Amino acid sequence: MTHHARLVLLAVLGLLAGLMMAPAATASAAPAAEPTISGTVSMEGYAGPDSFPGVSMEQPLVVQAYARVGGRWTKVSETSTVGGGADGLGIRSDGSYTLAFKVAYEDVRLKVRQLRYLEDYGIPYPPAAPDTPAAELQTVFWDGTPGGALTIDEAQPIDLRTGSAVDRNITMRLSEKIRVTSRPRITGVASPGQVLTAQPGTYAPAASSVTYRWALREYDNGEYTYSYPTVATGRTFRVTSAHLGRRLALEVEPSRIGFEAPLVQTADLLVKSRSRFAVKAKPGKRKATVTIAIKAPGVATSRIHGKASIYAKGKRIKTVNVRNGKATFKIAKQKKGKRTYTVRYSGNRIITSSSKSLKIAIR
Repeated sequence: MTHHARLVLLAVLGLLAGLMMAPAATASAAPAAEPTISGTVSMEGYAGPDSFPGVSMEQPLVVQAYARVGGRWTKVSETSTVGGGADGLGIRSDGSYTLAFKVAYEDVRLKVRQLRYLEDYGIPYPPAAPDTPAAELQTVFWDGTPGGALTIDEAQPIDLRTGSAVDRNITMRLSEKIRVTSRPRITGVASPGQVLTAQPGTYAPAASSVTYRWALREYDNGEYTYSYPTVATGRTFRVTSAHLGRRLALEVEPSRIGFEAPLVQTADLLVKSRSRFAVKAKPGKRKATVTIAIKAPGVATSRIHGKASIYAKGKRIKTVNVRNGKATFKIAKQKKGKRTYTVRYSGNRIITSSSKSLKIAIR
């Protein structure tokens, strides 16, 4: 089994483990038997969900139940084409499903959607691609009509205080998709203490809103993304020293009612500390000694290493090692007179390169 196959399997197991979880809420006492909601998900021209366009183990179809918990809509039950539900069978091959509830909620709303390559469980699609495509199927809410509603507010409430509900049937259809017309990008410098700003990009049709997710990418071999933890949301992000040497990316999700959207990702930014250094020169007869002391915010001097070179008129004279933020050049056979020299520090994995010019009066 490949690394990626194992990841997908783990994600599916995580989905199954969470399908029966429901948060506690203020509701009336449940009947002796736990209430359920059942129905059928169908699509014209298709025998069952397993044959719906785009539906697979990695991109399952899910039926989700939401209830008001603490004043907000919260997912309280879920089943999918990969399992779960009241009987553990998930959405069956004929499209039938059953959701179970620990609490008899007064107002439950049903949502049916296709996951984008298990993006809810941390696996982007494809593993090395920049974007996760929009779902092939339109997300809908049950409202008593075959085609359903487009928002949770338009959905029909289901009252479980009187017992189970049946025939909550929904007909799926192909989605209309938002297209990317110009890609999002990050402006600013990816260094500790700096603030980065998300530029959302443009879309057709125009997005009515955009959400942002700042994440750290962690690669195993450059091909698969094994970890993609969220570090912030919102349009701006302040970089700290904890992010040094990490690859930061921005994920943007445009939205518009009635359309499915891709998850659009920027290129990675490697977070580095911005180096700066002081330089001193001690001229001599046809020679000079030049010393540099490098600093990088958030980086201990023991981690400031690399190479440094000294140039005159664009020609490299000498290269030395930088250790503990310091380096010394001893240059000889220099022409007499005042000359301009440039010192360049190479930087390293967590520190940017930098340069500085100085005049030395060679005797």
